[in-house]
Amino acid sequence: MQQRYKSTRGGTAQDDYSFEDALFSGYAPDGGLFVPVSLPSINREKDQYSLWSNMTFPELAYDVLRKFISPTEIDDANLKSICDKSFPLDAFDEECYIPIKDVGSSLHIAELFHGPTFCFKDFGMRPVINLLSCFAELRSR
Repeated sequence: MQQRYKSTRGGTAQDDYSFEDALFSGYAPDGGLFVPVSLPSINREKDQYSLWSNMTFPELAYDVLRKFISPTEIDDANLKSICDKSFPLDAFDEECYIPIKDVGSSLHIAELFHGPTFCFKDFGMRPVINLLSCFAELRSR
């Protein structure tokens, strides 16, 4: 089933957008943000959390993104390539990508500054840029 997106404000006549439409639009026409029409389920029978804990960061990114991006929009090979390009191990200074630090009192902090530009945006914008590039290539065919 293809994942579809709608506006958080619910004020658009067309409340059914593809991932590509949502990505290239940025904001919905009514000024809202795009969110999935329905959230994908996590397969507890297969112990999905345990499977994820043993994946590399690019593999985890692929598995999570696949739940939000239909194979009819980006095939498996392209999505895997996007994840590999977005999160190469040599671009991050920690093997685990996002170190979690215990700061006491059951409080933990995710250090999102271990990417190539030492900024949290390395984790969000790298895949966005690669997704935009992939769609641009697919459109030009």
